[in-house]
Amino acid sequence: MARPRRPAVRSAPSLLALLALLGASCGSPAPSGTDAVTDRGGPGEDELAVAVASFDLAVGTDVRVLAAVFTSERALLGGGEVAFELGHLGDQPGGTATVDIRTTARWLAVPGSEPVAESGRPRPLNDPMLSGVYAARIDLDRPGYWGLLVRAELEDGTVREGRTVLRVLDEPAVVAVGEPAPRTDNLTTDDVVAGRAPGIALDSRMQGPDDPDPAPTLHATTVAAALAASRPVVVVIATPVYCQSRICGPLTEVMVPFAERHAERIDVVHLEVWRDFETQQLNDGAAEWIQTETGGNEPWVFLVGADGEVVARWDNVLDLDELEAMVAGLPLLGPR
Repeated sequence: MARPRRPAVRSAPSLLALLALLGASCGSPAPSGTDAVTDRGGPGEDELAVAVASFDLAVGTDVRVLAAVFTSERALLGGGEVAFELGHLGDQPGGTATVDIRTTARWLAVPGSEPVAESGRPRPLNDPMLSGVYAARIDLDRPGYWGLLVRAELEDGTVREGRTVLRVLDEPAVVAVGEPAPRTDNLTTDDVVAGRAPGIALDSRMQGPDDPDPAPTLHATTVAAALAASRPVVVVIATPVYCQSRICGPLTEVMVPFAERHAERIDVVHLEVWRDFETQQLNDGAAEWIQTETGGNEPWVFLVGADGEVVARWDNVLDLDELEAMVAGLPLLGPR
């Protein structure tokens, strides 16, 4: 399916930037219970600040909803589980909504970050090496705005709440599960060696003309070639140097050993977002996947089956355990 192009991708703000934004204002406490109040400002003294971390929410079943949660003291909350309560607000983001959905969201660490020592309950994280979001799979049956209430019983026994608003589209704006994958003829290491493209267009870590490819395992083939050979492929769209979310670098590093572990089952291809960041020129390959009418976000990871159909996708924070399980279940492949 052809998707409209715009001249730039809009990167996701980092968790630290979200923290500063949400912690800058405070609102009076709102009642809990059956109503999700969503038209307030930031957290009160005993409340949480909640930032939507999902990039592309649309009507559907088993929709992945991500939220970064912060204390009123501006500490990222991590570990354990929190409660998600959602209510449909309609076509406008303000007001209140009766809770339609109650579910549990689990902590999902950024791949490559330090693990959080689990105590069974969420706790404030004061280590910059600890990072992640809370994730849940939810059936969203109506477009428009949804109020999200997050309730957490912390490690110290206190219960805190926070609220935000989700915007849900009629249809996904980015390549979605069940759609045919773009047969991208992306850059490879061979293109750089042959002088057909600068190294920085292959991987933003290749800042100098003589810098070696930091991830040749991820740059060995194209998406188009993998699918032409009926090989499943994991497509990693990230810009390690220019990603504002501080997730792309660790993600691409984690995917190298992942690709090596599963080389007999799948190809793994990294698409650098920028051909030239200074001139805001996108790589055409990345744009085929993530560019929307209003911009775009990264990083993304897509799992594409041997039949060329998108089987799964992960926006922002990859669930590496989930991907590992799906790929481990694939049959062994012959040589390329």
